[in-house]
Amino acid sequence: MEWVLRAWPQLRSQFRGQIVVAEAELLAFIGQALPVVSPEVWPSVRERLVRNQLLHEAGAGRMSFEPVVVPSVSKPELLPAWRAVWDFLQARLALPLGCLWSTQWLHSFLPSLPDLLVVEVNWAEVNQAGNLLRSYLHSDSSAIPAPASLSPAGLRVVLRPWQRYSPVRRVKGIPVARPEKMLVDAGQLPELSAFVTDATLGSALTAMFSQRALDPQVLLRYAAQCHASARWTTILRHYDTH
Repeated sequence: MEWVLRAWPQLRSQFRGQIVVAEAELLAFIGQALPVVSPEVWPSVRERLVRNQLLHEAGAGRMSFEPVVVPSVSKPELLPAWRAVWDFLQARLALPLGCLWSTQWLHSFLPSLPDLLVVEVNWAEVNQAGNLLRSYLHSDSSAIPAPASLSPAGLRVVLRPWQRYSPVRRVKGIPVARPEKMLVDAGQLPELSAFVTDATLGSALTAMFSQRALDPQVLLRYAAQCHASARWTTILRHYDTH
């Protein structure tokens, strides 16, 4: 273990600019650099690194090199990398309209959701935004660094057209989705279809309403704009929100 601690600055430098990493990837690298760290001894090494605050558990088989801030629906936390993506796109688009949200904000109610950063831009600029986003994430330029949380070991970005009449709020000046929008969108995004059902959405709806984190009427108005009114009317009917 002492070898790992002594070598940690050098080991950490191999992940420079990266905050979150898959635990399997980290173990594979450390095991190659220090063969003494086998899969059998890794749990004790991992525990020591966490205890020394050199590593932090990030959930879903991931580790973080920095303390993890747990975001929530009521108090969403904008990670610097997420804001960097937003600022980059909005500075280059002619029609700066849209919002963003993270599935992490729903994890208290839908824990099975994968980590996604959902970015919405004006309909007319979806293709341009997609090209900009690809150049941003794959840029080798130090002037436009790819944010660590958007690396393969971190979040995936879903770019989609701005939905009219989306219920939004502002966090640090950036429009982000209200809980009602996040829940409706979670039920419509193809990337999340394998992780949500009407039952799980209904349970999340009930829990969110009990915490006064959601307005059913706002949800229904937005669902109607998304041509999902029938689905959400049925869900509301079957899940007590009173």
